[in-house]
Amino acid sequence: MIRRASRSLALVLAGVVLFGAGGCTGSAREHWKVVPRGSVSDGNLVMDVVSDPRTFNPALASETTSTQILGYLFRGLTRISPRDGSVKPDLAKGWRVSRGGRRVVVRLLPGLVWSDGAPLDGRDVIFSFEKVYYNPSIATSVRSELLVDGKPVSVTLRDPLTVVFETKKPFAPLLESLGVEILPRHILEPVVNAGTFNQSWSVREDPAHIVGDGPFVLSRYVPGQFVILRSNPHYRAPLGIVPSPGCSLPCLAQIELRIVPNDTSSLIRFLTGKTDLFGVTPQQMAVLKPKRKQGAFRLMVRGPSLSESFVTFNENPRAPIAPWKLRWFRNRRFREAVAWSIDRTALINIVLNGMGEPIPGPVPSAVRAFFNDRLPPYRHDPDRARLLLKKAGFSYRGSWLYDGDGHRVTIILLTNTESPERVQMAQILQANLKEVGIKIRIVPLQFNMLATMVTSSFRWEMLLFGLTGVLDPHGDTSVWKSSGFLHLWNPREPHPDQPWEAEIDQLFDQGATTMDPVRRKKIYDRWQEIAHRELPLIDLVTPDQITAVRKTLGGIHPTPLGGVVPHISQVFQQGVLSPA
Repeated sequence: MIRRASRSLALVLAGVVLFGAGGCTGSAREHWKVVPRGSVSDGNLVMDVVSDPRTFNPALASETTSTQILGYLFRGLTRISPRDGSVKPDLAKGWRVSRGGRRVVVRLLPGLVWSDGAPLDGRDVIFSFEKVYYNPSIATSVRSELLVDGKPVSVTLRDPLTVVFETKKPFAPLLESLGVEILPRHILEPVVNAGTFNQSWSVREDPAHIVGDGPFVLSRYVPGQFVILRSNPHYRAPLGIVPSPGCSLPCLAQIELRIVPNDTSSLIRFLTGKTDLFGVTPQQMAVLKPKRKQGAFRLMVRGPSLSESFVTFNENPRAPIAPWKLRWFRNRRFREAVAWSIDRTALINIVLNGMGEPIPGPVPSAVRAFFNDRLPPYRHDPDRARLLLKKAGFSYRGSWLYDGDGHRVTIILLTNTESPERVQMAQILQANLKEVGIKIRIVPLQFNMLATMVTSSFRWEMLLFGLTGVLDPHGDTSVWKSSGFLHLWNPREPHPDQPWEAEIDQLFDQGATTMDPVRRKKIYDRWQEIAHRELPLIDLVTPDQITAVRKTLGGIHPTPLGGVVPHISQVFQQGVLSPA
């Protein structure tokens, strides 16, 4: 189910963000037997996640450990269809676009209420935009995607159910951007006025204090163990979402997200009948394909994912790293040499079991409307990499690389422990870079700790990470604009640090204010060309999207863009599956 149009840091390698994925041992193939799900009479859906959330405040969330949960608790005015990527109403009843795209009049559904029973109306919309998302004192990662030419959109209240959005220039992704979560004014306005919003709704908050408008509410959270969501009795489904047979929306009474130590544990739990959905990595297909004959689950393969895996270097002058390393990382030829050193075919064949494809730039091929198919791919070419390193001022002593000041090129590579695939990719990268004289030390860390280091303390050198997918490049604003919160290599620059970054800033402004789809495609093609040349993010591969689904689960329909759950409110349990 697609909810937010913006990027967030991805926990796992695969495109199935909500569900764990991981490796398995060869011995498991002989003796693991798939166990049918136990009693499902209470309408309880169980899934695993492999890390705790970092916040329950949707305005402050920037990583999937939080957004995957908050997507069930909060809604925006619009949503994205998982079938064709079109914009659909959510809290909105409809809208009217005029003045060449510079004005959008949104009419809300009547009778909406928050999960505590308080009315939800246009005043909450005004509060969310003016007091939260456009508030410079609030650390929200989505602000950059809600600006037009660096300025906020004008948001006014015509009447309690009608909100008018106006821009001085046409804003092509405005309707998609209105999918940002609407927040409860009656709960959070006092917090904003007190200046404590950045600390509000932390993971230590009493669940009863968190008021949302989604199909579920937070019931209980025990760190390291589980998150329990129960159905919201005040939920009103968006237009076009109809109940599954024999149930009212949401059909499920409860969603239980179990926090497991790693992806292998999640696989075992699925095979032993403890969970309903499982995001499968290509490596695990050899285990799960034979098991599906037992009749307990279906395997759904949906082609390349929307997500992006990459390596990047810390180019932040404010970062507490050695100055000579900063000079390496800011050298374009050094980054290009690394790009030519990586064997993406090995990553696909070894890590993805042949079920994936390389990513030539920041837009994967699954995003067909904006993918630039003219970008030449980076291939494994160590000789070319060595030549580039010599041109960049490096030299060799024996088989090891040194910079012009005599420092041996050694780098610490961070990735997250919850994804065995990323750790395995890091090991292949380590071997690839050793071929060109670069010594890599791999340090796997827990995802939330790693996200904090990358976005806050800046204590890192090289990173193997991922980003969730977006359908419109404007959703990449927080990553690619120099002022962006997720501009990982040098975040929140007061001014563009390099000329090519300034050009990308201009391209994103042009892309946002251009209504002609042909012209927009050319603008974002140019951005991809610059990204491919300058390589602040060195893109790697994307896996095929695969999900294992219990046959007890209904309301499941594979879609090209939104996984296997078009809308969580329609999912239901069909009963207990008889043993095969």
